[in-house]
Amino acid sequence: MNSNGISSAIFDLDGTLIDSRCGIVNGLKDAFLRCGLEVPQNAVIPVGPPLYDTILSVFPDIEAGMIEKIVEAFRDAYHRFDLPVSKPFPKTVELLQNLKENGINTYIATYKPKIFSSKILEKYFCGLYVDLVTPTELPSWSNNYENNCTKADIVEFLVKKHSINPNECFMVGDAITDIEAAHKNKMISIAANYGYGDNLHFAHYSANDTDELCNIVLSLVNNEQYQQKAV
Repeated sequence: MNSNGISSAIFDLDGTLIDSRCGIVNGLKDAFLRCGLEVPQNAVIPVGPPLYDTILSVFPDIEAGMIEKIVEAFRDAYHRFDLPVSKPFPKTVELLQNLKENGINTYIATYKPKIFSSKILEKYFCGLYVDLVTPTELPSWSNNYENNCTKADIVEFLVKKHSINPNECFMVGDAITDIEAAHKNKMISIAANYGYGDNLHFAHYSANDTDELCNIVLSLVNNEQYQQKAV
């Protein structure tokens, strides 16, 4: 444990540590076409939510069976579209290295399937995190995409699995579900506003770029007050 009180850190992956927008969007467009669906010209494909929610945001009236086909087509296309172009946001590798050197246990909580997320993490963040948790590891997980677990469920599972003290932990994420997960599990929240979600003004701290993220995180680790606090 860090002598100043912070012992653990939890990070979201897409839009927080990894810039994967291009690969995910192109992979989904390919999956839609392979399933006979043409994306409306003015459609915005969100990055970050579970695939089920993303697909519904583009095709609200689509049937559950077709969603499963699109998900399978996307995962088949993932190696061609996402893995080759996904890369860390600037300074995120150095940030996790710094946390490790300071004795902070770092964890990843993501909706991205483990078969894919683990490859990205091994490529760029090998040895810099303790554990990666995805929905399929949770007892509540179901193949029924309408009944999938929330990010708060993932974080709660992670906290219990590693006996993390929420009072000694912070979570970083770019989506409203990340901040809600932090608050539900009674830990400090840091909004990665440089990511794919909306500005999350209800987070404890708000980082508009990775420089600001590093400053916030290191201030917490060093038990120093950071002036910019989100309202």
